[in-house]
Amino acid sequence: MIPSRSPWRIAVMLFFLLTSCTFPVFNRNNPDGATPTPTSPLLPNQPTFTPTSAPTPTPTPEARIATGDLALLQGETDRARSEYRSGSAGSQDIEIQAAALLGIGRSFIIDREFDQAIETFNALVHEHPENRALPNAYYFLAQAYLEQQEYALAAGALAKYSELKPGIIDDVIQTQRGDALVSGADYAGAILAYEAAIDAGPASVGALKLKIGQAYAYQEDHTNAVRTFLEVIETGDNDFQRAQANLLAGQSYLALGFPEQAYARYADSVAKYPTSYDTYSGLVALVNEGVPVNDLDRGMVDYYAGQYGYANEALLRYLNANPDHPAIAHDLRALSLRALDEPQAAIAEWQALIADHSDDELWSSAWNEIAYTQWAWLDQFDQAAETLLSLVALVPNGPDAADALFNAGRILERGGRLTRAASIWERLIDEYPEAEVTPRGHLLAGVTLFRLGQYDQALTVFQRNAVLGVNPEDQAAALLWVGKTQQAMGDAAAARQTWQQAAVLDPTGYYSVRSAELAGGQSVLHEPLQFSLGVDFAGERADAEDWLTGAFSLPAGTDFSSLADLGADANFQRGQALWEIGLYQAARDEFEILRLKLEQDPLNTYRLMNHLLSLGAYRPAIFASRQILTLAGMNDTQTVDAPVYFNHIRFGAYYRELVVEEANRVNLHPLLLLSVIRQESFFEGFVSSGANARGLMQIVPATGQDLVSQYNWPPNYTTDDLLNPAVNLRLGARYLSNQRDFFGDIYVALAAYNGGPGNANIWRELSGNDPDLFLEVIRFDETRTYIRQIAEFMNLYRQFYSQP
Repeated sequence: MIPSRSPWRIAVMLFFLLTSCTFPVFNRNNPDGATPTPTSPLLPNQPTFTPTSAPTPTPTPEARIATGDLALLQGETDRARSEYRSGSAGSQDIEIQAAALLGIGRSFIIDREFDQAIETFNALVHEHPENRALPNAYYFLAQAYLEQQEYALAAGALAKYSELKPGIIDDVIQTQRGDALVSGADYAGAILAYEAAIDAGPASVGALKLKIGQAYAYQEDHTNAVRTFLEVIETGDNDFQRAQANLLAGQSYLALGFPEQAYARYADSVAKYPTSYDTYSGLVALVNEGVPVNDLDRGMVDYYAGQYGYANEALLRYLNANPDHPAIAHDLRALSLRALDEPQAAIAEWQALIADHSDDELWSSAWNEIAYTQWAWLDQFDQAAETLLSLVALVPNGPDAADALFNAGRILERGGRLTRAASIWERLIDEYPEAEVTPRGHLLAGVTLFRLGQYDQALTVFQRNAVLGVNPEDQAAALLWVGKTQQAMGDAAAARQTWQQAAVLDPTGYYSVRSAELAGGQSVLHEPLQFSLGVDFAGERADAEDWLTGAFSLPAGTDFSSLADLGADANFQRGQALWEIGLYQAARDEFEILRLKLEQDPLNTYRLMNHLLSLGAYRPAIFASRQILTLAGMNDTQTVDAPVYFNHIRFGAYYRELVVEEANRVNLHPLLLLSVIRQESFFEGFVSSGANARGLMQIVPATGQDLVSQYNWPPNYTTDDLLNPAVNLRLGARYLSNQRDFFGDIYVALAAYNGGPGNANIWRELSGNDPDLFLEVIRFDETRTYIRQIAEFMNLYRQFYSQP
C-alpha cells in the first residue's frame, strides 16, 4: 500500500509489532488489580486474564492501516473503521488514503450497509484514480451492487477489475461477471463472459459450459443449448455435471419438440448416474410420460434420491421378475426397508443376499448391516453380536473378520454385557495380532474389566498390552491404565511410578501427557499458573534464521525477508489476488498448492510461511512451519525443542484479543480456547465443513440461531455472521461454557460440543466421574480423538506460553 514498501512487508512489520511490543502476562491465582474489559461482563468471583503492556509508540499510518486490516479479518468492523480513519487522517499519502477507503468500504459490506459501501468505493475510484487498491475497490463495489440487485453495474465493476488487473484470476472474475449478467437477463453478454473464463483457465470447464448452456436456454436458443450440454456429457469433470447436463439437454429437446431425444437423455442418466438428484428429476419425467424404465435402475435412483417407498416397490418388482439378479438389488431394498422403519423385513432381505450371493463383495457387508439393524433398531444386542461372531466363524481369515470381532465386543458393551464384551475383545490379541483394531480392542478389554472391578484380570491385560504394544502411543496407553489399576488396588506409589514411566514414552502424545498429569496430581487440561501470550517475534525470528542457516547449510547472508522468486509463481499470484478480495478458501487452496511444490525447499517454504502469517492465512502457515521441521528430520517430540519461532507459529495465539475477551466473559482458559479453535478450524474463520459447520469454532446454523435467540446477540443476525470471527468465537465460547456449567466437567463439555449433549451424558453416566474412564467409554472415534487432540494441543500451548 505504501510506495516504498511492499504490502506484505508492511503487514509482517505490523504482526511483529502487535506481538512483540506487548507482553500479556496472566496469573490465574493473582488477578488483583486486573480490570475487566468494559464490554465483557464477568461471572461473580471469576478469575480474569488481563494483559500488562509496556508503553508503545504512537502507531504510524502504515501500522494503523495494517491494524485495520487485522481487525477486519477478525470481524471487528467498528474497530477497523476507527483504525482506517486514524491512518488516513495521519497521512497525505494517496496509497494510505486509498487503502483506508478500501477497508472502510469492506467493513460496510460486512455490516450489510451496502449504500454506504457503494458511496465509499465510488469515492475511492473517483478521488484516487491511480492507486494499488483500485482493482480491489472495483471488485468490492461489484459485490455491493450485487447485494442491491444492480446487476449491470456489478458486471461493469467486475470488468474494470479485469481491465486493471488482467491475467491472474480472470477465470474467477469473468465467471462472477457472467453470473451477474445472467441475473440481469443479459444472456449474450453472460455467454461471452463465461467463454472468457474458459479461455483464462484454470476453472472447471464443465461447470462453465453448463452455465453457457443455461444462458442459451434462457434466451430460448435451445439448439446451441443442446450442443453445449452434449459437450459437457462428453467432457464433464464428474458424473454430477454429466447428470445435470443430461437433464438440461432433455429440457431443451422438449422445448425444441423432440421428446424422444429428451427421454434418451433422461434414460442415459438413469442407467449411468443413479446417485445424482438431477437423475431423479429425469426419472420422474420418464415415469410421468409412461416411458418404460428398468426396475433395478429405477429402484437405485429412487433410493439415492431418498424416495425409499418407491425404491422398495421397484426393487421388489425387479427381484420377483428376475430370479438371476445382482446382490445390490437385495442390498438397496434392505436399506430402503430399514429407512421405512421395517427392520425385520430389511434383515430378511439381507439374509436372502447372504444365501444367494456368497461370492459378492456385498456378502460381508450384509452381515454387518444385519447386526447394526438388530442392535440399533431392535435392541437385540446378543443377537447382533452373534451375527458378527457367526461371520468370524465362517471366514476367520476374511478381510473383515477382525473388525467384526471388535464390533461384536462393542455391541455387547453397548448392551451392558461387559463380561462377555471383555472376553470378545481379549480374543483379538491372539487371533488377529496384526489387525489395526487389535490394540484398541485389547485396551478396551482391560478397561471393561476395570469397570467391572476385576482389577487383577484388568492388570494382567494392561501389562500384556504394555509388553506387546508396537508403538510408544499404545505402550503409554497401557501403562496409564496399569497405573490406574494399581491406584484402584491401593498401591498409589506403584501407580505414580508407572505413570512417570508412561510420561516419557510419547511426550507429545495424549497418554503420556495425561500420565504426567496423573503422576503430578494434576487435573485434565490443567491450566498454567502464569503464562504470556506476548511474543518477541523479531528476536525469535532472528534465532530461527540462524538455525535455518546451520540446519540446511545455507550461505551466509541469505536473504530471508524477501519473497525472491515466489512473487512470480502463478499459484502465489492467484492466492494473493484471491485473498485480497476476500475469497479466502480459494486463496488458501492456491497457497497450499505452492506449499506442496516447495516441500523440499526449506528456504522458500520459510519465506512463504512468513508471508502467509502476515496475511492471516494461519492454516497454511502452520503447515509450512511443520514442513520446515520435517525437512530438518524432526519427529513430533523433537519439534518441541525447535526454535520457538516455529512453534509460536504452529501453536499461535491468533485472534489473541478476541480469545482473551471471551475467556474472561465465560471463564474458560485462553489456552483451552486456542486449543479448541486449532482443532475445530485451524484458525480459519471462513471455513465451512461438509456438515455445514462454520467458522472458527465450527458452529452449525441451528445451534448458532439457538444461541442468538438465547442471548439476543448479535443484532440483525444472519447465518453469514457465523463466518465473522468475532461473532463465531463468542457464540462458540458460550456454547462450550454452557456445556461445562451443565455437566460440571470439561471433558464431558468437549464431548458434548463435538458429539452432542445426549451422547455425552450417556458416556458420563458410564464413567462414574472418572475422566480417564470417560474418554475410553466414548463410542464415537471422532469424539474420542477430538478430546485427545485438544489435550495434546493444550499441553503444547502450556509449554510454549508458560512463564516462570
